[in-house]
Amino acid sequence: MTFQVSTLSQKDFVMIQITDTHLLEYPHLEFVGMQPEQSFHAVIDLMRQTHPEIDLIVHTGDLAQNPTPLTYHRYLEYMHSLSIPFFQTPGNHDDVNHFPFHEQDKTAPTVVELGNWYVILLNSAQPNRIDGKIADAQLQQLPKLLTQLHDRYVIIACHHHPFAMQSAWIDQHKLKNSSDLLETIQLFSNVKAIICGHVHQDSITSWQGVEFLSTPSTCIQFKPKSEKFALDEEHPGYRYIRLKANGEIETQVHRLSNSQRLSSSEVLGYD
Repeated sequence: MTFQVSTLSQKDFVMIQITDTHLLEYPHLEFVGMQPEQSFHAVIDLMRQTHPEIDLIVHTGDLAQNPTPLTYHRYLEYMHSLSIPFFQTPGNHDDVNHFPFHEQDKTAPTVVELGNWYVILLNSAQPNRIDGKIADAQLQQLPKLLTQLHDRYVIIACHHHPFAMQSAWIDQHKLKNSSDLLETIQLFSNVKAIICGHVHQDSITSWQGVEFLSTPSTCIQFKPKSEKFALDEEHPGYRYIRLKANGEIETQVHRLSNSQRLSSSEVLGYD
């Protein structure tokens, strides 16, 4: 099934990537010295002030730190209140039994049509594991989808990072079958970018004409190129992506100008 957001072809679109919101069961609860709910809403407020016209929001996982039905229900209520089409794919902290998938078949990729652009959301989360793996069933469907979309431009979204971040502690938790993903997409010139979360930091890696983009969390940030787990003092943010009618993309990370300071380095179970 394809979710149709727009059929206009000769048009640029604005897509926003948010990631790693780590929401708790109740909005007033704190996590590592900050309130993820408050920070998330502040990031969304900044997004709406900066970009009055947004066509699509994509959440690349770790939606919840406490992955209960109540957490997901509150997220959905809030996102619906924005009146902007939104889609999400799970991360390692999410619970697939409660996660708001878009397809009845949880093994199926989510495909979103945006004029000449298509966004394919893949699930890289594995039960009871921090590292990622795209299921064989989804990888087998991917070349079929890319073939069908040969005359369209494609962005792929998943939670785990395919390329190393030069941080030993987080790179052991990367996408484990990234080589299979790369072997698949290198056969198709219509894949323009892959966006991910998980690493709580901004990065851009270019590979064979494809941009690999990671994005800051809406809450805590990880220190780049750190051998051991460490938090960064950068503020929460999101990624703006302009999908141009000619197949090019423009992208920029926007951050809050201030945010709550952290009180602990023991977080997320990565230590």
